Amino acid sequence: MKKTTYALALLSVGVLSYFIINRSANETVAANETTLTAPVVEKKEKTPIEKKYQFAQERLEYELQFQRDPQTGIIPRDQKELEFLTSVDQLRNQEGLRTSQNVYINRGPSNLGGRTRTLAIDVSDATSNTILAGAVSGGVFRTTDGGQSWTKVSPNSEIHNVTSIAQDPRDGFQNIWYYATGELIGNSASIGAGQFLGQGVWRSEDGGLNWEQIPGTNSSFENFDSFFDFNHALAVSPVNGDLFIANFGRIYRYDGTTLTIELQEPGNNGGFSDVTIDSTGRVYASLRGTANNPDNGVYTSETGNGSWVRIAQNGDPMGWQPGSTGRIVLSTVPSNENLLYALFPNVNNNGNLPQTSPDLVPDADLWRYDLSTDTWTDFSSKLPDLPSNDPSNPAQNPENLRGVDPFSIQSGYDIVVSVKPDDENFVVIGGSSVYRIEDIETDDEFELIGGYDRVSTFLYDQNQQNGGGDEHHPDIHDLVFDPNNADVFFTGTDGGIHRTDDINAASIAWDNLNNNYQTYQFYHVALDPEEGSDFVFGGAQDNGTTFGGTTVGQPNNTAHTRFFGGDGVSVGIGREDGNNPFRLYLGSQGGQILRFNQAANTFVEITPAGANSSIFVTYFYLDPDNTNALYYADGGTMYRTTNAVGVNPNNWDDMGNLPGNQFLRQLAATRGEYDPATSYLLIGGQSGGIFKLNDPQNATDISEAITITPPEASTAGGTIVSGFAIHPTNPDIVLAVYGNYNITNIFLTTNATSNNPTWEVVERNLSAHSIRSAAITEVNGQAGYYVGTARGLFSSPDPREEDWSMEASDEIGMAIVSGLVYRPSDNRLLIGTHGNGMYDTEATPLSIDDFAENAGDENILRVFPNPTSDVLNFRTTGATSIAGYQIIDYTGRILEEGDIDNLSQGTIDVSAYTNGVYFIRATTQNNATVTTRFIKR
Repeated sequence: MKKTTYALALLSVGVLSYFIINRSANETVAANETTLTAPVVEKKEKTPIEKKYQFAQERLEYELQFQRDPQTGIIPRDQKELEFLTSVDQLRNQEGLRTSQNVYINRGPSNLGGRTRTLAIDVSDATSNTILAGAVSGGVFRTTDGGQSWTKVSPNSEIHNVTSIAQDPRDGFQNIWYYATGELIGNSASIGAGQFLGQGVWRSEDGGLNWEQIPGTNSSFENFDSFFDFNHALAVSPVNGDLFIANFGRIYRYDGTTLTIELQEPGNNGGFSDVTIDSTGRVYASLRGTANNPDNGVYTSETGNGSWVRIAQNGDPMGWQPGSTGRIVLSTVPSNENLLYALFPNVNNNGNLPQTSPDLVPDADLWRYDLSTDTWTDFSSKLPDLPSNDPSNPAQNPENLRGVDPFSIQSGYDIVVSVKPDDENFVVIGGSSVYRIEDIETDDEFELIGGYDRVSTFLYDQNQQNGGGDEHHPDIHDLVFDPNNADVFFTGTDGGIHRTDDINAASIAWDNLNNNYQTYQFYHVALDPEEGSDFVFGGAQDNGTTFGGTTVGQPNNTAHTRFFGGDGVSVGIGREDGNNPFRLYLGSQGGQILRFNQAANTFVEITPAGANSSIFVTYFYLDPDNTNALYYADGGTMYRTTNAVGVNPNNWDDMGNLPGNQFLRQLAATRGEYDPATSYLLIGGQSGGIFKLNDPQNATDISEAITITPPEASTAGGTIVSGFAIHPTNPDIVLAVYGNYNITNIFLTTNATSNNPTWEVVERNLSAHSIRSAAITEVNGQAGYYVGTARGLFSSPDPREEDWSMEASDEIGMAIVSGLVYRPSDNRLLIGTHGNGMYDTEATPLSIDDFAENAGDENILRVFPNPTSDVLNFRTTGATSIAGYQIIDYTGRILEEGDIDNLSQGTIDVSAYTNGVYFIRATTQNNATVTTRFIKR
């Protein structure tokens, strides 16, 4: 099939913004147009700060729904732990007998970054080109060329939720680094309520290349059994190298052998804390400033080894009153060891989150402490809070509606303060956006220098007002000055890492350092239906919608362009007329869906007029083989159109509700050309139900759907059907998966076209996993089954008989696999992850590796009976006798081995083995090895 290349001009500055474009339902189609050019844009409805807070909470609830036990409503920590351990087992046993020939290709984005909590510049590198950065669900990355390229250095066999990085600053010890894990608020890949439990603190002695866990900080992963499950900050003493760890309501000191609690909340209470150290070795620490913590406030110690003095607490000094989460972040002042800055949520947040327009005021307070006089100065009045354009109606102030003004920290999700190393009055703060004040003593107010744009609603700061540079993402988590040049400044945000070479400049220009810093968190991905095309499309957490592929003009197959803003959601690529120009389907959080017409270069919003109950991550489904058929989920109601190229908000078909009004969470259509007699649509609900709607393009109501829920499946409220896979040529074969823990998660049927399909439970060795996605491939007549889990990608040639094996352990590793999309025409499988970007592969047959079986060897090993329940007989058909044997399980572990005294046959008792697939490998007298499979039942 002819491969068409499209210019990238489509995705220029006008599209890369937080806009809805051309909201009219009229489109003109130029059938032969193949050039993508910038459309005319129209502003999106403004989103106030209180909506931003609501989005943050809804984003977290969306992820929680996929994992919690339907019976209890909470995440079973023991299941999470078991899931992690079984995935680690898979990683450590990749030399098993079943091997995949799939070659996994990185699909990026290599030029866009995801959420970054921490970064540090190597003080031993005088060029400042060596930097370590931590992504919350991506791991630790390292660059030695100033961010021109990054290498992931944290092991794939460990968790990826990095929250702090620190280096030993002492001469002779600068090869020692530490990183901490566990995020208390904000992770969209989390276990709920914004939490992402970690697994302690890690140490490197070779500049961050290899890591080992510090003894005593280990814990059961995702099992909250240690204060080291949540770690907020690390700092290393420049005097003696002691490591200070701010974690869940505790400040620990580690002297290289012993962990000592220096400060703590009473009992087992805990929350946010922080720690920082000045150049003399004086330590400052904070414990959350909530009313239920009597030990709240800020403390200091000359050495950090005892002798702590509280220098601030609720109400002292007067006016000091942290609110809400009580998170207090600190910054020392390199040019003046007597000074300390503290930034924290203020009482305007207490019991009133989110704030309500028009009474918006800054979310935080900023104070400075002077050790020499033991006094605090309140600089909160200088936080951004611009006057309204209409004093009589503050709600109409455009700044109040953009997350720019007043200063917003989203309840402590993004809050950070940093001071210029050579100027004690030059302060930078971060919240939803980043601001600076050049002289806090004399200047009136902080000014915006990055994040949300002040000119265009929800457009990332492309510095239209500042005159150049790359866009700068909002939601700021770390602010770092170059230790070798105080004018160079770095930020870590929800959009990765950025740098400016002159923080003093009147016009700040940012450089994007997200080069192979692959940390994107995709919710949904799509693959061009055209055979041979490498065009991919994805909706990502807080990073909108991106596309990649040389087919659409990208310079390589890992580069992406941000196409639309907000939180990315479902995506689809439509080609109704072969190679003629395509249409893209995308949206944003809370229900919005749009269509982009590549020929006319226009956007149009097509959200059904009656829709009002969408889940946070808007869900719709475009039939990949019949791309005029589009289905939209609005809570428990489904809308349909068979004219996706022309549908407008007013002419969708309202298909009614599922039985019991459970929300629609998953849709999948039979593959290939549509046939009213045989085509069907699978519908998965939010109470575990699975429904089959025959002839879905002509059906009138989804109440006509047949209930085909597996008998063993949970139907409790909150049970999420997270994925379907329908065999590409045999619609009787269906794989259905569930995301929750403590339920049966993977089912297979081979008679799906019947009114009462028979389901088999095929989770096998993945019974502890949260299953997020599924695909069935067919190569040379052989099926391959894939499931994406919360701990990596797994496959099986037949899960009824063979356990699941981990795929792409060195590429995808233990990332959450949120989406699997298969194109049968060329066997291309696209994998979307939540924290590690996209990958794809040309699917190959999944088969048993024959190991060292010699070509032409006549000593073929035979086993009988097979399957067997008790005794397994084996023999060779050649003249050479068997010298020894091994019994091996699916992971490659040797379970049993023995010697045979020069016999050509043997008998083994396998009655004690659990049911499953095993292998017997025999060694002959002439040292040849022959291997075959048997099944124990």
